[in-house]
Amino acid sequence: MKRTNEDKNILVGIYTLSHKAIEITNSNISNTTRKKLLRYAALDKDTNKYNISAFLIAQFGKNNAVPKKYSITGNELMDLTFELLKHVQYCVGGGVVYLDCENVVKVLDFYQNGCNRFKIFGERESDVDQKKYLQLLRFF
Repeated sequence: MKRTNEDKNILVGIYTLSHKAIEITNSNISNTTRKKLLRYAALDKDTNKYNISAFLIAQFGKNNAVPKKYSITGNELMDLTFELLKHVQYCVGGGVVYLDCENVVKVLDFYQNGCNRFKIFGERESDVDQKKYLQLLRFF
């Protein structure tokens, strides 16, 4: 996302999107989430998991070094992310978005707030940095 100054463009935030297959364990989710998932995937009875194709927000962040008059809030950046995702969804279908994040209270509070509405559905461990990441999902 760029905002324009008279002389130059200013990078105020960034997000990257991808499309990826994920597994969601049936026992880690609420009944409401389970019902919504059934619109997009079937439960594999052998593994007790849903295999689903979802949009991944792979990178997400704002530039705190820009002057305040050009800055953007995290919620505004997430709204812009979903504006693009809704267009993509209209073109190709789908309805599930997910992301991974570290277990940091401030970060989790942001993703789970009333505007962004992500819910934890699992966790994964990175082979690269040996860290555990929480996995969060949201429906359109």
